[in-house]
Amino acid sequence: MNKSQERERVQKTTIVYIVVMVLIVVLILIAVQDPKVKTIAIILILLVGCAAIVVQWLLLGKQGADEPDEVEVKAPEAELAEEETVSTKTGATCEVSGQYHCQDHPEKTVSMEVGKRFPPCRGDNKGHSATWVLEE
Repeated sequence: MNKSQERERVQKTTIVYIVVMVLIVVLILIAVQDPKVKTIAIILILLVGCAAIVVQWLLLGKQGADEPDEVEVKAPEAELAEEETVSTKTGATCEVSGQYHCQDHPEKTVSMEVGKRFPPCRGDNKGHSATWVLEE
């Protein structure tokens, strides 16, 4: 998930938290008669809700901190190697027609045409998500 999508998700989650907090506060104002209990309950709801919102925003960007950003600087050798080898994952749409083999089970091959989705590999007699490599 890129940063703008993650930020948008956190914004939507924040709005949901605020709406839920407001609804709970309104219910407490309507249902609870004792002013002390009402005050304590409202304060607790606001504190917990605000803490949840703050945690969401503090964690923004840290979920994928171990993974490199989408924009990477590659060595020229890596670029040449990528041009020579075409690979993709299960579920992706085929962009280059040809015969592909599973990276984990080279004996398992599939013939693909542009526009078709890559299937799971049936290696070890069970399906698994695979990296499919175009055979040369």
